[in-house]
Amino acid sequence: MITDEIKELMDAEPFKPIRIVLDERSAFTVTHTDYLMISPDRLTVILYDESGRFKILNTEQIKIVELAGPTPPKPQ
Repeated sequence: MITDEIKELMDAEPFKPIRIVLDERSAFTVTHTDYLMISPDRLTVILYDESGRFKILNTEQIKIVELAGPTPPKPQ
């Protein structure tokens, strides 16, 4: 189940950012464990960004969960 994959990556020590892919045009990067919640029934995932905005996803929408590649530095 996809939530098992998410939990495994979220519980890894040390945590490394993960990427949740919905399709070829939609993907989300989780940079901290505080930015993701899995519902008790494991059918819904809530993703937060650094601004506090959130997305609610049905786990059936998620195609791939993987380690995120290195993120480019933010421009100053």
